[in-house]
Amino acid sequence: MTGPVRIVLTALGLAAVLALVGVFAVYPLMRQTSADQAAIHQCRNELVKLERVTRQITDLNQEIKRLEEALAFFEDRLPEQREIDVILREVWLIAEAQSLASRRIETNQAEVQARYDSQPITMTLEGRFDQFYEFLLGLERLPRITKVRQMQISKSPMTEGVVQVDLLMDIFCEK
Repeated sequence: MTGPVRIVLTALGLAAVLALVGVFAVYPLMRQTSADQAAIHQCRNELVKLERVTRQITDLNQEIKRLEEALAFFEDRLPEQREIDVILREVWLIAEAQSLASRRIETNQAEVQARYDSQPITMTLEGRFDQFYEFLLGLERLPRITKVRQMQISKSPMTEGVVQVDLLMDIFCEK
């Protein structure tokens, strides 16, 4: 073999070896690299979603803590069931302080709820309207949770400026 033929054959052999290396080594590595990049991109997207969910969980934990504090505040304002007579006395004293005549005060059957009881009280009061209004303000100032469920105000047939009030109110208490 002569010099130039030998050089050409060597060059062709090297080109064939390079082509084989490209086909069997470089292209598979390039395909693997692009697959790895796609997997990395997908993992980054999942990480972003996970961070978003983590922030929401933190927000939920803060919301739960806030609601537990609010619940504790209201539970502190709920008297024990055995303190109902004390509360009735407070309500009666408020009515008496406003010069309202108590025609009737009676407790009804307690209504049981999941975490508290509701003690309905039926009252009939008589007096001037402005005194009754002050009585309602006094009820609001009580350190207990109360709710006026029903109220019927009627004018007294005997005396001008005097009203008779039938009141159904609830006092909430702890179990």
